Amino acid sequence: MHIHPPPSSPARPRLTTLVTMGVSATVLLTVLCLLILVDHFAIDYARREAQQRLQQLSWQMRDALDGAVRQATGNVRLLTALPQVRAARPPAEVRQALESLQTTFPDYAWIGLARPDGTVHAATQGLLEGANVSTYDWFKGGKDKLYAGDFHPVAPLGKKLPAGAEPWRFVDAAGPVLDADGKQQGVLCVHMSWGWMRRMARTILAPAEQQYAAEIFVVRGDGTIMLGPNGSEEQKINSDSLTLARGGASGAVKESWADGRSYLTGYARSGHPDDPATLSWAILARQPEEQALSGARALERQILLLGAILGAAMALAAAVAARRLTRPLNALSRAIEAQLAAPAGAPTLPALQPVAAFHEVQVLSHALAEMLRTEQIHLDALRGLNEKLESTVAERTREIARKALQLERALGQEQSTQQLLQERAAELRAILDNAHDAFIALDPGGVVREWNRQAEKLLGWTRTEVIGQPLAAMMLPPLLRRAYERDMRTLAEYGDGATIPSRRVELMLHNRAGQELPVECSLAYVPRSSGHLFIAFLHDISERKSLFASMEEMALRDTLTGLPNRRALMKALPEALQRANRSGQRCAVFFLDLDRFKQVNDRYGHEEGDELLRQFAERVRGAVRKTDTVGRLAGDEFVVILEMLADDESAQEAADKLLPALRQPFTLKTTSVTLSASLGIAVHHPDDPQDIELLLARADRAMYRHKQQGIQQRARR
Repeated sequence: MHIHPPPSSPARPRLTTLVTMGVSATVLLTVLCLLILVDHFAIDYARREAQQRLQQLSWQMRDALDGAVRQATGNVRLLTALPQVRAARPPAEVRQALESLQTTFPDYAWIGLARPDGTVHAATQGLLEGANVSTYDWFKGGKDKLYAGDFHPVAPLGKKLPAGAEPWRFVDAAGPVLDADGKQQGVLCVHMSWGWMRRMARTILAPAEQQYAAEIFVVRGDGTIMLGPNGSEEQKINSDSLTLARGGASGAVKESWADGRSYLTGYARSGHPDDPATLSWAILARQPEEQALSGARALERQILLLGAILGAAMALAAAVAARRLTRPLNALSRAIEAQLAAPAGAPTLPALQPVAAFHEVQVLSHALAEMLRTEQIHLDALRGLNEKLESTVAERTREIARKALQLERALGQEQSTQQLLQERAAELRAILDNAHDAFIALDPGGVVREWNRQAEKLLGWTRTEVIGQPLAAMMLPPLLRRAYERDMRTLAEYGDGATIPSRRVELMLHNRAGQELPVECSLAYVPRSSGHLFIAFLHDISERKSLFASMEEMALRDTLTGLPNRRALMKALPEALQRANRSGQRCAVFFLDLDRFKQVNDRYGHEEGDELLRQFAERVRGAVRKTDTVGRLAGDEFVVILEMLADDESAQEAADKLLPALRQPFTLKTTSVTLSASLGIAVHHPDDPQDIELLLARADRAMYRHKQQGIQQRARR
């Protein structure tokens, strides 16, 4: 059969021409677009991003410095509240408490307690004990309030501390020590070594220094660099960023430094000048401008170079590839056309479906269609067999690997379990041999069979005095003694003790001197071949009890105003209602809200807002009776609890006296504002139900009605 050649069709563009023109145009357009974007956006964006990064770096350093100083003053406040410090006990007891804090905070190089005359009563490691420090700034500043001292050397102490690579430098935190009657017992001081600042700077700066060549400066109020790059410390500087930071601002600027180079500098200020418990330092984070913009500049150069190289290479490669691609296609098309034009009986190629993309493909498609169809059938069959074989092999391989992994994990788990058991056994032996708590072993009758050295120190009896003696008769109070004897009889009824659980309880024991001693007792049952044994570990928790009581008192105070917080109010209000019911007197609740407080906060800042809240709290507290309770719920919301009221009009009279005082101007640190307050009153009568939520809700609704009336009056004006 003779196959006719395909009918002639209009000539199509050559593949060489299409590829070369398309690649060249694409590369040229891409390079131009990238250059425009870099010139218009990349440089400005890189500068803004670098300034923001430096500003955030200065904020991080500022917050870290403020946090360290606040933590130090907080620790001073906590130490001054400890009973052994307030009572000025013997130096050994005070020194033990101070060294316990120093162990927790290794950066506290020295902690000491000075008497009112300036003589050091007790100090860590006994350093400077007996020395007179009355002329030191921290002693003068910490007599009547919390005080934070600036960066300085201390020659006498520095000579006694271990020598280091650099001279000792300190930052002080001090506060007064008062006894239970409010009488001053001395001044407590913490010397923080300057090493904490260097570690803090290295931690914050390490990523930025490696990637961006950034540097951090901490500058004292007189312009002296306290922390900075090598060679810059103890030098004085003067720059725009330093001036802005001293003024309390924060941000980033472009400026020139003394070395003549242009830098992007982020700035911030730590602490507050009017707060003696904080330190006002300027924090500067700088980066060379050329370093900040180097990425954008390098990108611009790389785009130019890469665009030129890519354009030339792609155009040349496109021309060469297109020519090489079309050469065999042209030859093949001629051969196929010759076969298609052969007479009947000659070998022929089956026709392809016409493809009108360009000339070469149009001719080739007619010749290869049937051959590709046949070949595809064979390839599909071969591919199916190959995929089946690969799937089978892969499945077997995964199964073998899974079994091997399971076996390896099982062996590893068994080895880990054996090692863990050995470690636990060693740990248990070490704990029993070197126990820090008092250890007591009792037989089923309550007779002492074992008594370690810590038990001798804690309770006062020696081991020889208590072995063979009944425990209850020695140290348990009568009430606990009866409960102990009842428990021992119950335990004896268990027989083998298989169901006796281990317990941890808190007890009040009597030591040899007859003093009460709070302890935490861990009691366990130990079966033995000849019966059973009860073991107990006793831990002295007297200091923990005292600390928890102090912390609970602090948790009931609002840190900003010093008033009772929400938790304290929720505790005081039910007690006030109960007293009102018992006495037959009325009790009233005032709900106060400072009008337009958010506007003051947004306009003048949170520091001025906090100062306004403190003054507002003082006025409310001064305008009511000393027997009344004033507390802060949250934000600018305050509550006043008035007790012993003869009638409802007494509550209104107290409100009429309070509101004019709140309308007087408030003099803040940077401005003076005049605001009003909205007040709601809810009166509780002796026969009313004791529902504090309902009482507060009534006062809240009354306050909002008062606020709406004030808004309407201002609108009419």
